Amino acid sequence: MLIETIASRSNPFVKRFVAARAGRERQVMFIEGARLVEEALRSQVKLEAVAYSARLRDTPRGAALFDELQRQPCRGAMLTEEVMAHISDVETAPGVIALGARPAASPLAARDPHPPLLVLADGLQSPGNLGALIRTAEAAGATGVLVTVGTADPFQPKALRAAAGSAFRLPIGAGESAASLCRELRRQGIRIAAADSRGDTPYDAFDWRVPVAVWLGSEGHGLAASEGQFDVRLAIPMAGAVESLNVAVAGALLLYEARRQRATGQARRVADAP
Repeated sequence: MLIETIASRSNPFVKRFVAARAGRERQVMFIEGARLVEEALRSQVKLEAVAYSARLRDTPRGAALFDELQRQPCRGAMLTEEVMAHISDVETAPGVIALGARPAASPLAARDPHPPLLVLADGLQSPGNLGALIRTAEAAGATGVLVTVGTADPFQPKALRAAAGSAFRLPIGAGESAASLCRELRRQGIRIAAADSRGDTPYDAFDWRVPVAVWLGSEGHGLAASEGQFDVRLAIPMAGAVESLNVAVAGALLLYEARRQRATGQARRVADAP
């Protein structure tokens, strides 16, 4: 890593970080904070640039990260605390921020010996919710996430922080319409399970052992799905006057039921069997 010292906000190196944070550098991810940069390195994300302050080396963990970053074939610069605060996306700027190449793996092109378990995130506006859903998907063993056009960018800073490294590893495809994605899923023999409060099939009565994509919509507007676009409409039972769950919570319930069924080979809970 070639290192220089920069103290000006108008430096082109600094301006590129600002552009990436704002989403104007679509080919890179704005990776902020020691933990997320460590996750990027462990996930073999190709780093294109690294900005850090002298504070990074104040702790043993930071010093170890700095040593590892020095072995990366990318440009690096030490910034003043003022300039770090200028490019940061959080209230208290961390000691390190990196720009990394966006992963290019396609969830629909993945080759896996197990039946696909995909998440179709449709119309989610909160990057925090989307990031949490991506993190949950990896934890539950999903094979990928599909993000429709009009949904929050899964690689923007807030989504990356909420995903806590999962977005670096889990195949994510973004930018197509729900209709075109559904057509492609059907073409590949993948069932589409729409999560809907008006669903007529309990989520734990569905057979999750088959190739399946779970279609999740936004909390505010629900699922913009019409009959014929999905194979089954799943419901999560709720008590009281609650109408819906946070999308990441709903996704966790569905995905972990899929994980349970695939691990045990049981399509229904034993207690529910006739």
